[in-house]
Amino acid sequence: MQTDKRIALTVIGGFLGSGKSTLLNRILQNTHRRPTVLVNDFGSVNVDAALVSSRDGDTISLSNGCVCCTMGGGLYEALARAMERQPAPEWIVIEASGVSDPSRIAQIGMADPLLELESVLVVVDALGVRKQVADPLLTDTIERQLDSASILLLSKTDLAGQQESEDVRQWLAQHVAGVPLVSADIDLQLLQMHISLDSVRHIVSSAGEPPSHHHHNHDTPDLPFVSWFWSASQPLDSQRLRDTLKILPRGVIRAKGWLRTDRHEQALVQYASGRVRIVALQALSTIPLGLVVIAAGDIDQQAINDALQNCVEQGR
Repeated sequence: MQTDKRIALTVIGGFLGSGKSTLLNRILQNTHRRPTVLVNDFGSVNVDAALVSSRDGDTISLSNGCVCCTMGGGLYEALARAMERQPAPEWIVIEASGVSDPSRIAQIGMADPLLELESVLVVVDALGVRKQVADPLLTDTIERQLDSASILLLSKTDLAGQQESEDVRQWLAQHVAGVPLVSADIDLQLLQMHISLDSVRHIVSSAGEPPSHHHHNHDTPDLPFVSWFWSASQPLDSQRLRDTLKILPRGVIRAKGWLRTDRHEQALVQYASGRVRIVALQALSTIPLGLVVIAAGDIDQQAINDALQNCVEQGR
């Protein structure tokens, strides 16, 4: 690629369901730079990439997104493809998977002479972060993500309420001292003022060596996550589905995908931290109907699938 200017790189991280795609869409809708977006989702179907409001051809999708796997393969290849595009992007934005360590991805921006790392934005769920960090299965992942941030963005404050949001702000100020903390709905011009290349360099340089496990086994203590796709071509009873998702076992962290229901020809269904959201939204033709389910620790996948199957409309 012939260029006299380095390409800006931003990494957006944060745990499953924290609001990374929402932030990414808001940034893309308000940028004057020519972006290319890489969406690195955890699961065989990349739902997050389908939710990105980018121009045709400007999004590169990577599935099964564990950073220990993609650093040596798919992510490098995707970045190379992005930088070879004509016209060349002025800005590459990577939405990291919700179980990855954003600093591992950010290290590429410090090493590649064609890239200039601008920021590592980590989205924090005000309603769920303290519960998540207290869960032994999630502690390491959450703490790595928080420690990766050059800027923390607090989301879901409307759901958490004023007092809980303030408590979380104080907790973050103690837990991740010195890292700017702003609201996830901050004015984007103000967000730009918080970006500091020096703080990014400090975080990336202190990140240490990448983990040594470079295989697709996510059942280790370091990465105790599993994901699978539950396919559903028949319409589901939306109320039964909502009730079922709300009582899923504690180990189920996230579920997302498109389904047909008794109320919608197609609906985007999302579950995270005990919350269920079902909205009418047409899926891309390349996205199969069903749910990507993400869980931590030992989980009875068949029992989860059976519970979801029981939501199929009676008589179908």
